Amino acid sequence: MSRHRSFEEKIQIVDHYLKNGNQKATVQHFDISSSTLSQWVLMYQEKGPEALKVRRCHHTYTSEFKAMIVAEYLSTDIDYSALARKYNIRSHETVRKWVIAYTEGKKLKSTFGGTQSMMKSRKTTYEERLKIAQYHETHEISIRELSELFEVSYQQAYQYVKKYETTGQYGLEDRRGRRKVDSELTETDKLKRELEMERRKRKKVEVENAFLKKLEELERRRK
Repeated sequence: MSRHRSFEEKIQIVDHYLKNGNQKATVQHFDISSSTLSQWVLMYQEKGPEALKVRRCHHTYTSEFKAMIVAEYLSTDIDYSALARKYNIRSHETVRKWVIAYTEGKKLKSTFGGTQSMMKSRKTTYEERLKIAQYHETHEISIRELSELFEVSYQQAYQYVKKYETTGQYGLEDRRGRRKVDSELTETDKLKRELEMERRKRKKVEVENAFLKKLEELERRRK
């Protein structure tokens, strides 16, 4: 799992990319994902260096503010990420949650900053654990936001993501039953696990390439 970067590190990485113009070399040199680099570059270009500062606490969002963001999303062609950058919202996933809640007829309640919400642990199915881990793999979202989105505890979300990263979908199986140890696995079982790990690697590359294409398109429009 990638580590958090300081404001100074983010500036260094973005500057390196803007001077050299080589995304692949930049992400490899600094060990970050293409999607993360794309997001930082867009924030830097649209809002300046201050947009990359690390925020330590939650923001306060009134119901009126949320309604305004949802209305702008629904009435224009602006996407979640652009709205998040425009209004200094922590993540595009936050905007997405508001839009989904509104379209499902749920009330947009005010949320207040200063403390981190503590979601209680709950029983989850294998399918839920897999969905949570795969969602984190394909979206730019923090563990805290992931736990809130799927209504599980922070520790649960972290464990699902970590297990999926290291052992694939098999690491998310229910541990209360007896599981096969490596010595008991058949050649078919081992092959299936290897294929799953390879599939996840290819999926990650596809997602990062999609973000790269989007960034290149935005840069062409500005010229």
